[in-house]
Amino acid sequence: MNPDQLIEQTDFIVVDVETTGMSPIDDRITEIAMMRVRDGRIVSEFSTLVNPLRTIPAYITDLTGIDNVMVEGAPTAREVTPYMAEFLGDGVFTAHNASFDWSFVTHTARRERLIELTNERLCTVRLTRRILPFLPSRSLGPVARFLDVTIPQRHRASGDAFATAEILIRYLKYLQRKYALRTVGEVLRFQEVKTAEVPVWVPGKHQ
Repeated sequence: MNPDQLIEQTDFIVVDVETTGMSPIDDRITEIAMMRVRDGRIVSEFSTLVNPLRTIPAYITDLTGIDNVMVEGAPTAREVTPYMAEFLGDGVFTAHNASFDWSFVTHTARRERLIELTNERLCTVRLTRRILPFLPSRSLGPVARFLDVTIPQRHRASGDAFATAEILIRYLKYLQRKYALRTVGEVLRFQEVKTAEVPVWVPGKHQ
């Protein structure tokens, strides 16, 4: 991706996965949602349940509501991976705690189809740490509440991805207005900035 590409011309692919556990090597994806954000709006979406070909632990079902019966007829990761990679394309992989979702997506693509993903990554947790450093929690729920973003269904991929996409849209508008950021490279570099160097977001003033 060209780092000088304008923000409004860039595809940010917001991703959320639900899984059988925390290890991208030992565990598997049970649901994935991907939302394409371009020029300040969600323009397309890809989402599906995924049959992990293994038993979903009870504590995961309690958290997500996804059980073994729900995924029984769903496509496998091997079937889903080509569509996932095509939707991602050369867009900026974006997620709330991006390292988690990226690890599962890349391990799945490599394991199932020998596809090596090399997308640039943007993390809305890291952006939150720099834009809203006063929040006691950077989890999706508290951030969404602060920004008045509705999560349609918490701990389901589509609901969490939608909320993350709406948060991203607000952040990008703020960064363009407050710091005059123009390119995707500038946004990617901003997430590396130390919190102390970033002025605090004042509620009602910068939304």
